Amino acid sequence: MYDEMGVPKERVLIKLGATWEGIMAAEILEKEGIQCNLTLIFSFVQAVACAQRGAHLISPFPGRILDWHKTMNSRIEGVSPDKDEGVVVCRNIYNYYKKFGHKTIVMPASWRPSRGAGFELDEICALAGTDRMTIPAPLLQKLQDCEEDLPRKLDPSNISCDFDAEIGNGMMDEKEFRYLLNMDGCGNDKLAEGLRAFIAETKKLEKAITEKVLSNRKE
Repeated sequence: MYDEMGVPKERVLIKLGATWEGIMAAEILEKEGIQCNLTLIFSFVQAVACAQRGAHLISPFPGRILDWHKTMNSRIEGVSPDKDEGVVVCRNIYNYYKKFGHKTIVMPASWRPSRGAGFELDEICALAGTDRMTIPAPLLQKLQDCEEDLPRKLDPSNISCDFDAEIGNGMMDEKEFRYLLNMDGCGNDKLAEGLRAFIAETKKLEKAITEKVLSNRKE
């Protein structure tokens, strides 16, 4: 379809949820030269599976990971950005990718103030140096107005990774993926929550399109 419209494959980026099925679909599309962005990533295992299957880009959500841990631990007080659970997951993903030579781009999105209100840039600053980021306009403005130093925190020449070998010998299978995901409470819960939200929005879109088509027919 895009070829017929004169749009090259290089300008197409398909967004898929990082379920096992979504990752397998991405593997097929990537082999056909269609780049994919795997989203709804709330766990380390999802990110590893995406890279092992050749995904072009992933979008982990540090803010939502932090939300889950705060809720589960009934935690009201803030934490140091370096100990923010969302930051830790994204940092571990970045370091794993660089250590084992994965080319998948790490592009975090969805931000929270690790230390609480007034520290909205905490996670962004703690992940400075990652491949890319999705940053909303209000936080971009805060970055522009900030006069503090912004040192690079993630650097491929200075990584720290606890793994001596790749998970699943470099290509985990479905059984191992599902086991590790189920053992990650945050990843399992937030992925399911995200999928429900995607489905709800899809139904809204389908309803709007159907109503529009029917309306045009009456005219």
